[in-house]
Amino acid sequence: MGSSCQSAARTMADVIARRPVLEPVLRTFEPLLEARDGLVSRLAEEIRTTGFHLPAFQRERAVSGVPLMADMPVTGLAPAMRHAAEIMLPLLFAQQVVAPHAAALEEFFLRSVEEGKADARENLAEAMLNGSTEAFAGIADRSGIPPEVLAFAADFVVSPVLRALVWQGVSEEEDFPWEEEGVWREGYCPVCGTFPSIAWLDRPSLDEKNAYLSGGGGKKHLHCSLCGSNWKFRRGVCPSCGKEGDGVMEILRESSGARGERLDWCTQCKSYCPTVDLREREGIPHMDAMAMGMMHLDMVASHRKLRPLKPSFWNMF
Repeated sequence: MGSSCQSAARTMADVIARRPVLEPVLRTFEPLLEARDGLVSRLAEEIRTTGFHLPAFQRERAVSGVPLMADMPVTGLAPAMRHAAEIMLPLLFAQQVVAPHAAALEEFFLRSVEEGKADARENLAEAMLNGSTEAFAGIADRSGIPPEVLAFAADFVVSPVLRALVWQGVSEEEDFPWEEEGVWREGYCPVCGTFPSIAWLDRPSLDEKNAYLSGGGGKKHLHCSLCGSNWKFRRGVCPSCGKEGDGVMEILRESSGARGERLDWCTQCKSYCPTVDLREREGIPHMDAMAMGMMHLDMVASHRKLRPLKPSFWNMF
């Protein structure tokens, strides 16, 4: 997916051409996504020099539903987070919701790294990876930043660091270890534990060992907007509550011209995930940009009292 997909700018341009009304919001986010993508390789090299790396993959933990980064020591990531913040914060301050808190965010993310002392940035990353809302709320309170603003900024500061860890720790040419059949069956990310922001159905593909055999495509994959990982998931199962069977998962889409864009939603827990069927499209979109570009469906979902798997600025109304 990584090297063959469109840039964020290209995907957003395609969305805007079809839905001009979304242009103001998408143009605001475009610099953030482009800058984050550009940071990943630089941060990967920086992190590599420190000796920091992903934990070794353990099949037994994965089968038990434990993400790779769960309980991962984050001591030593503060310099990379500071580097990411230097690039991302000026772009984040263009957002009206973030601008009033610029001074507090700069104080939190750009402070000098003190060797041997606990670093609030690393505590923040640890709270995000462990899903500890209580720890996150405490950090926000001590920093004087509203939790929702800190969460929004942290997504764009921590994300390129985690993506760099994945990028330098796993080769795109090889199958990810969690992709092996039956290893990972959870709806949350096998790497960082975050719920997906978007799903995609793959295209038909030729069997590399036999050019006359091809797969029909349509296998479902989930995408994590925090660490950038993708993983296979069963199509008839809800990623949130895990229920499966006839009538559990339903599809919400436009009556015409959808180009594979839809929402997969659960009739049991009322959660939903934007989904794009690549069999109905020519190019492979940038998944994070595509998730934003489907906010017109998020609005319909909100009207129907459905909740997004991954709450974000553009899907909370």
